[in-house]
Amino acid sequence: MFLAAKWVVEALDRYHHRPPRATIMGKRIIFPNYHYLAALLHIYTGTFNLQQIADLSDLPVEELKFQRQQLDFMTLVDYLKTKFSEWYRETLLLRDYSVSEYAEIAWEYTKLDEMVQSQIKIPLLDRLKHLMHAGQSCLERGVELDTYDRNIFRRLIQFFMLAESLKPTLSSRLVKGKAFPVAEKSLPAKDISDLKAWSPERLDAKELMETLVREIREGTRAFL
Repeated sequence: MFLAAKWVVEALDRYHHRPPRATIMGKRIIFPNYHYLAALLHIYTGTFNLQQIADLSDLPVEELKFQRQQLDFMTLVDYLKTKFSEWYRETLLLRDYSVSEYAEIAWEYTKLDEMVQSQIKIPLLDRLKHLMHAGQSCLERGVELDTYDRNIFRRLIQFFMLAESLKPTLSSRLVKGKAFPVAEKSLPAKDISDLKAWSPERLDAKELMETLVREIREGTRAFL
């Protein structure tokens, strides 16, 4: 399950079917679909190089390099990164996934542009830290987190535990060292046992990358 690829396909679909006088940031839209797709794919900068982005967008790489020198195109890139990050955070907070699905989501997250990762991570880690403190307070008082907060805490701990297992960062000190011990005492035993049983060796990175590229290619072909 690749959340970002899903967003790219759906965003291009919406763009293709936009109203005639649609605007972005108050400006009339002037980009053809393949330029818009190239802008969308910049959420993967660092994993996809310019040649790969150009190939997926059906653009000559020289055309992509030219567009990257244009203010309007790079403004669109930054705007789409921000919109994607907002959508991604909301999706993680509100939807449930299995551990195997979270593993694929977390793997794809580690392949996103570093700025995009930060736009996703910083607000969600702040939310996790708040819930960790709330959970610790509840444990000390012998009560449970309310259902809404417990669900958010569960979703965030599952996502970040897997992301940090796949690509450790300084955030591991908060996620694994502080938040997870509270989660072990606050969340259903099944959720914790499934999380503990998971191992990065279960993922085939080459196969996942091939699947990611294929899903993007197959999902966007109809609009190019």
